[in-house]
Amino acid sequence: MKQIILLTLMAVSTMVFAQEKKYKITKIPTQNSSVWGAIPTVKGEIIFVENINNATNKAYTSRLILMDRNNKETILPSFEKYQRIGSPYISDDGKEFYFVTSGTAHSSTVKNILKSGTTYYPLQLMILTNTGNEWSQPVEFKYNSDKHSIADPCLSSDGKYLYFASDKKGGYGGADIYRCKRNTDGSWNEPENLGANINTKENERFPRFDAKGNLYFSSTANTNGDMDLFVCSPEGNSFKTPVKMDNPFNSEGDDFAISFIDENSGYISSNRDGGADHIYLFESEIIKKPESVKTDTIKKTVNIEPDKIKTIDTVKKLETVTPDIILSDLLQKEKLQYINFEFDKWRITDKHIPALKDLVNFMKQYPSVIMEVAGHTDCIGKNDYNMKLSHKRATSVKDYLVNNGIDSNRIVVKEFGSANPLTDCVKSTIESANKTNRRVEYKVIKY
Repeated sequence: MKQIILLTLMAVSTMVFAQEKKYKITKIPTQNSSVWGAIPTVKGEIIFVENINNATNKAYTSRLILMDRNNKETILPSFEKYQRIGSPYISDDGKEFYFVTSGTAHSSTVKNILKSGTTYYPLQLMILTNTGNEWSQPVEFKYNSDKHSIADPCLSSDGKYLYFASDKKGGYGGADIYRCKRNTDGSWNEPENLGANINTKENERFPRFDAKGNLYFSSTANTNGDMDLFVCSPEGNSFKTPVKMDNPFNSEGDDFAISFIDENSGYISSNRDGGADHIYLFESEIIKKPESVKTDTIKKTVNIEPDKIKTIDTVKKLETVTPDIILSDLLQKEKLQYINFEFDKWRITDKHIPALKDLVNFMKQYPSVIMEVAGHTDCIGKNDYNMKLSHKRATSVKDYLVNNGIDSNRIVVKEFGSANPLTDCVKSTIESANKTNRRVEYKVIKY
């Protein structure tokens, strides 16, 4: 295995999609039209998966490709013996190399990660280690099985946990994200499901971390079957509510397998062009923040309206203005805004983004603002469950704000369950009332 080049992922220092940054997306030129899963190296190279359509058995085979800075592609020969190979990953110290290959095909009626008709190809995780200038032979992961798949490996930022996707029994849906804790002797503990805060009845795949411990993954939940990228911040030994990433990271197609070059750039895989999967480079363009408030400022009175903030503009001539003066006119403490959620849902979706972007921009324009974010539920269900659900909804809004550059100390989270309905569930049509009451309200409490 000496021919495998010693590779180390470049360190990432922070999350990569703060609101102050715009990103441009560039399609990477490759010889094959179906490629995905790029990981960068310190030499400016990338390793990725190339899919090959085999017309003989009409099955896809795949191989690992190394592309240098001049876009020259080289097949990694040590892996050519594997008919199906994917999800390459290298530890930050360059001493561990992970990849996935398919096990023995067999018949299955269960919804699984890799399936063609009734034939199931359980994915197997393989690990190589390097102690000097030579790599070990691939070793099978302890928890591989011909009854389920293990795919999309990555390590936590501190290297203490191995994360992966699996469709093993006992999960929440098709594929869930699991993790195993590394013992002092290098062995792995039993897989632990990340729970309902991350996993859904759909598919969650391709976990990946930045240097701050933020978890990125792709999910088909609430996306009409397409994979979208989500991110969540660490919270103790777990994670906060995931937030769907903005454009251009997500598109109308599948978006997955994010990796990072540095804090301002990296790679995603996507079929956004309507064809096969391909690799895209994302790079940030820094936007200069406004330094002062100009005269002839537009005063905006904010009205309550679900899912968006509706504004009525009136012009107010001001020769000398300060943010505090404008803010006191712009948004009074008692003025509430809110976004609505579907039944038993708490994740931020596309319909919430316009209103929340307005809120992010507002809080950045007025950095002294402290906002209260309050979660509410409908009149259905038990009090304990509704309190937890309302907390998740409020936290999802807070996480969106924090992930887009707002200091967490400026956001106060509260949960009320079904205690403070906007619409009385008894006096009105129950379902219409419940739809109105499934909400998160936010208001200024200090400026």
